[in-house]
Amino acid sequence: MLDSCAADEILDLEPVRTAEELKPFEEKLLGILNDLLQPDPKLEASAAAKNIDELFPSNDNTPTGPVDENDTAEDPETFLWSLWGLIIQVMRLVPPNHPGQTRMIAFMESLGQITSGTLNVWGSDQELWSDFPILRPCLRDHLEYIGEPDPDGIAEWINQNSFMARLLGKDLLNWDTLVIWMMRDALEEEPPQEQIVLDCYIAVVVQWITHAGETIFSQLSDQDLSEQQKRVTKGGSLYHGKDGLCPERWEFWRQRAGEVSKLVSKDLQPIALAAAERMSQIERAQKA
Repeated sequence: MLDSCAADEILDLEPVRTAEELKPFEEKLLGILNDLLQPDPKLEASAAAKNIDELFPSNDNTPTGPVDENDTAEDPETFLWSLWGLIIQVMRLVPPNHPGQTRMIAFMESLGQITSGTLNVWGSDQELWSDFPILRPCLRDHLEYIGEPDPDGIAEWINQNSFMARLLGKDLLNWDTLVIWMMRDALEEEPPQEQIVLDCYIAVVVQWITHAGETIFSQLSDQDLSEQQKRVTKGGSLYHGKDGLCPERWEFWRQRAGEVSKLVSKDLQPIALAAAERMSQIERAQKA
């Protein structure tokens, strides 16, 4: 489930194109992402970020002739929904060990360093690109929970979690609720009967601990929560401690990760157990 992926393995992004009809400006976005992620990339991260920024509607020159409304986004919000949606769909096709995962994070870091003004989104001023406007709600719309033994869907879910964990680990995304949701499914409920689904849950935990474990631990807090926060971050059936991202919950996850890792498939066991041990190492290092 976490097989190594060769650096020269060509990514097939055609499923993104065929999932729905792309507008011409979306084809341009997909082309940039393809040139960034493939082996021997045609675009480096900084160049890809610059190309994306130049396509953003507010950076377009005023047209001198007729405009095809299907050729470009009509407004910044439309552009951003399309951009983030395409990135998420693409990253569902990039395995955790494929260099495309690292390249995408480098691209996001480069994009975040570009200053293109302030954008008002739903009454809130956000900076282009450091605030990554609309990324969180777009991710929320793409949290397609995998609960069935579908190998392709499970692989895509693990890939997406690897991407999301890297975003958080690099401080490009701040969303403790997302961490809780992903870990709760895997560690706060009874293990699923289907082996492939159990393996999926623990493979997801591996991605979060590997790429965002230190960040998660640094964000642990015993602060009081609002009733809404308690509802959103409530525990699974096996966890009866404090809600939210707190030290008690981390400790429960660490113990459960070690226990459940013994139940996964043989080839995944050493990776899963290493992730559980990694949690202990992070705890010791940050408490030292």
